[in-house]
Amino acid sequence: MSPGSREPIVVADAGPLIRLAAAGLLDSLRGLNRRIVLVDRVADEVYGDPGKPYADVVADWVRSMGPAIFHAVTVTGAGIAALRGRPRTPEEDAALKAALRNSGELAVREFVDRWRPEETTGAIVLYEDRKVVSLFMESEYPVTLMTTRAFARLVGEWGVNVDAVAALEAVADRYDLKPAVVSEIDPDVPPDLRPNPTGGSPS
Repeated sequence: MSPGSREPIVVADAGPLIRLAAAGLLDSLRGLNRRIVLVDRVADEVYGDPGKPYADVVADWVRSMGPAIFHAVTVTGAGIAALRGRPRTPEEDAALKAALRNSGELAVREFVDRWRPEETTGAIVLYEDRKVVSLFMESEYPVTLMTTRAFARLVGEWGVNVDAVAALEAVADRYDLKPAVVSEIDPDVPPDLRPNPTGGSPS
């Protein structure tokens, strides 16, 4: 898999994967008819610790998907793994602790930077953490940002899973969910003039 293929992709941050697992909706990701990308740091955040909620569910799903999921290695992930894998000085411990903050979101941005979609339909990034929006608002390529609620609405409207919205809302008492928001980043619009993501039905 390489940027040259221009294969449409969907990349999820940790938050959406956990919420989709809780709602039993992980398989709905296949309904967008695009390659699923799992970056190294997001994988570690979601199921690197088997004791985390739904870690086993996501890990089993990833195994069942086989080559349908592209496992992306990032410099962010490789650097953290290297620091974790050897004895560290106190300064390196502090550096590792700092690097772990927002590392999933940073790894997602790093991968999409490398991929460089040519149109907004080329890459959909699913998120719950507002930091994802901040990271992508100044991107120099087109990309679509979508909250988990917007994703559930989309797969429901497309008939992939007509019960998706209800299933996701059933876990809203346990997991915070952003409103259904879709934002298309247009690289031709200067970053300081780009509108903030707004709610509404994804097209």
